[in-house]
Amino acid sequence: MMRIKEKFHSYIKRIKEYNNIANISKIIRRYFAVNGFDGVITIIGALVGSYIIGTEDYKHVIITGSAICISLGISGVWGAYSSEAAERKKEIYELEESILHDLDETVISKAQKYATAVLAVVNGFSPVITGFIPLIPFLFGRVLPVRICYYTGFALAFLILFGIGLFLGKISRSNLIVSGIKMITAGICCVILSLLLSLIE
Repeated sequence: MMRIKEKFHSYIKRIKEYNNIANISKIIRRYFAVNGFDGVITIIGALVGSYIIGTEDYKHVIITGSAICISLGISGVWGAYSSEAAERKKEIYELEESILHDLDETVISKAQKYATAVLAVVNGFSPVITGFIPLIPFLFGRVLPVRICYYTGFALAFLILFGIGLFLGKISRSNLIVSGIKMITAGICCVILSLLLSLIE
């Protein structure tokens, strides 16, 4: 038991060291907010589109929304991993040239590799999570009227947007309510512009 506890404390200490070197936590906050916002806004657009064309089968909404979440997730992981890996390798190369020393297998190199993996996961999973939550009501489509599923899905989406606004407001130490309302306003704009599609004949 003591050995497991020691390993755990050692792991936590190493993660903190990596974070100090690679500035991981700050970037995680930015990735989570930006990509979480993208995920929920994208699903709002998908729900509005399904509502406009009169999709009554809850399964179709779930499949469409889930496919979008999967696409966002894969895009997020692949894109972030590729860009982060390139940028951090560049930083390592430039640092090696300045100090004339190979940094392979050093704590700096390991921290950058760890940061790349963690940030890729956060970048990919944040839109999946925020995008899938508004779809949860449709999982109960067998017992709930589909119109209620839509309304509940929209309510959850706007709740997430408000939460992201509060999160960003807390980080920036600005007015939390105002920050939340700004995020909700973006969602309302998405709904209004998407509803304009119903005018297409």
